[in-house]
Amino acid sequence: MKTARPGILASRAVNQYRRRDVLTYLGLRYYLANASANTNLWAVRLATNLVATRNAKPYFHAHHFKEVGQDGRIQTRSMHLPGANEALAESALLAACARHSDVFDSPECVFSYKLTRDENRDGVFENYGKGLRRRHAAVEDAAYKSAGGVVQYVDIKKFYPSIRQELAREAWQKNCAEAKMPNFTIILGERLIEDHCSVQRDGEIGLLTGPMFSHLLANLVLHDLDIEMSKNLPARYFRYVDDIILVGKINEVNDSLLIVESKLDELGFHLHPEGSEKRLRVPVDEWLEGANDFGNSWSQKSWPAFVYNLKRFLLIQNGDPRSLRDSLRRAGFRLPVTDYSAIVYEAGWVERVKNLAKEKWYRARGLSITHESLLEQAKWLRNFHISELLSHLADIAGATGYKRKRLVPKLRYAAGRLIYLANESTLAELGARLIEIKELHLQGHVMLAVAHRQLDKLLPLGANAAQAAAQALAANDDEVATVTLAELGEVERQSLAVLIMNGVQIQDRAGNLDSESELMRLARHGCDRELMKSNDPFLRELACLHGLTHEPRHAEMFRTAFDQDDDLVMDAIEQLQEYPSP
Repeated sequence: MKTARPGILASRAVNQYRRRDVLTYLGLRYYLANASANTNLWAVRLATNLVATRNAKPYFHAHHFKEVGQDGRIQTRSMHLPGANEALAESALLAACARHSDVFDSPECVFSYKLTRDENRDGVFENYGKGLRRRHAAVEDAAYKSAGGVVQYVDIKKFYPSIRQELAREAWQKNCAEAKMPNFTIILGERLIEDHCSVQRDGEIGLLTGPMFSHLLANLVLHDLDIEMSKNLPARYFRYVDDIILVGKINEVNDSLLIVESKLDELGFHLHPEGSEKRLRVPVDEWLEGANDFGNSWSQKSWPAFVYNLKRFLLIQNGDPRSLRDSLRRAGFRLPVTDYSAIVYEAGWVERVKNLAKEKWYRARGLSITHESLLEQAKWLRNFHISELLSHLADIAGATGYKRKRLVPKLRYAAGRLIYLANESTLAELGARLIEIKELHLQGHVMLAVAHRQLDKLLPLGANAAQAAAQALAANDDEVATVTLAELGEVERQSLAVLIMNGVQIQDRAGNLDSESELMRLARHGCDRELMKSNDPFLRELACLHGLTHEPRHAEMFRTAFDQDDDLVMDAIEQLQEYPSP
């Protein structure tokens, strides 16, 4: 039976939140199960109106791993995740802004959160990797032109929470006026800004970290400063979220740094001080040694090629996901295998495949993908990334400064893939080594949790750590993971709920699940009438969208695709990737 394809705005919202915030993603999947809500018309008119006229503020306060403090304690970052309706309204609002790219696009010196346009369904913003690669290329060009100079890294402290309501509203109104945006759109943005800044938080009053609208506002607030700095500084200026890079002769960088600090201070922002890990100065010659760090990683045996082939097998050849999952498991892999069967007969997709099938190259490549070819590629990648990780571990011993800064992302890259590829004994050995490296603490504990299926050290790291491990743990759905902690705090309960929602089987040896939080009840049992009346507006909305059923539907949402353009999201890679901090 052919079904109508979801609207672009719905697909963008789903794809954007799937990569980072799985609770909002689940809400969206339940919300968009209603065919009417899938349409662009619903997003533009109804979802936006519901946000603009609402009384409650449905934001979920999630805890994500940040770092290990000097005292050895785990520090988490507060994230406030929007409800499903707001996420859909954001998609409509940001699409409206994207139609006025001459106003809302950031200057060329800014590389973060570029708005998606045209028919792209990947998300409301383009993939973060594209911006990072463009920034690296721009810094490389500036470095070659600054022989004998330096590359200076600095970072804005608590960037989003420091964006005051007045500053955000002024920037929003200014840009809306220039673009001649409709009055209702302006009011919707103002309402979101007001809601962000009215959420009660410890010592913070600015924008929330979590909603996608915050990213646009952050770029608008610094828009004029970015232009001024890129035109008038003695050094070259580049920004990605809160991370600023200056390139030039030493005196040019010194003078520029003073100017940048002064201008940011006027807006209420402050850089991390001298001596902080967030400040790093690198001679140009040394920086250029890493000029190829963002080189093209595509080859027939590369990880991107493997994921591409995996999706082609499932979607284009309509491969059996359960059979493939079993083949991978028997070979010692724990890869998520998304089920696209519900959407492969959509009219738009059928026409697209028919057109592609006329091309000789398409038929040849499609027919070459089999269980056996995928397994061979996975085995090659397993050996390759183990070798890469061991090599980088040897290099990072005693490394400091820019050499260490270059090695950390490479270790994270290899570790994220090995969580799916390495056998348990190798994973345990590597995880034990990674937890001794401060910057790899998170990766190491995810590896150990997956290898031993023991969650005590994983749960205190937060919801993003739990999601990073969840797919790999759930891949062996006939095996149980254990928890022996005598007491669970809020962070641990959130982490455990995320694992349960992903379908991970949990054995709670201390009986903590008997005294459940509302989130834990929703994770374990689905919705009940009491949850539909919860005092927490986010959980109340999520419960109502889930609906009354005999058992929860969360794991099914993670296993099945929403749209033909859904990526095969690998949470261990997305959640453990190095993102500039909010």
